Amino acid sequence: MYTVTTDRITLRPSLPPGIERRAHPRLVLHLLCHLSAAGTKVGKLPACTVNISRAGVLLKLEGSGPWSDLPRVGATVRLDIELPTQRFLRCHGRVVRIQSVEGQPPRVALAVRRMAFHQNLRKPVVAQHARWSQVKELLV
Repeated sequence: MYTVTTDRITLRPSLPPGIERRAHPRLVLHLLCHLSAAGTKVGKLPACTVNISRAGVLLKLEGSGPWSDLPRVGATVRLDIELPTQRFLRCHGRVVRIQSVEGQPPRVALAVRRMAFHQNLRKPVVAQHARWSQVKELLV
């Protein structure tokens, strides 16, 4: 059995209901963020997180576009997520999927390689990688 999505045809083996393929649980959070990638003409793209986990983030781009200069799948990106505690969570990762549905802003899925807390965008709070328990405490 295979799944077919409406925006484009994607052949993926269907899994029985209730089987989860993700390695880490997702937290459904809607936080403002800014996506930037080297090699694109657009600076920081405003977005909002849809969900976040230890290893990835799904975000929905904000605004009306144009969306012609999005980072490509596989591109290395930086994502600054605004936390409710007046801190930022800076994530470095790569684009693994872009979902485009006509009439709606695209959604971008990122695989996160590293993350760190920042008081502002220049000074890290955590010298090494942020621990998932610290992220979860700030977000919940």
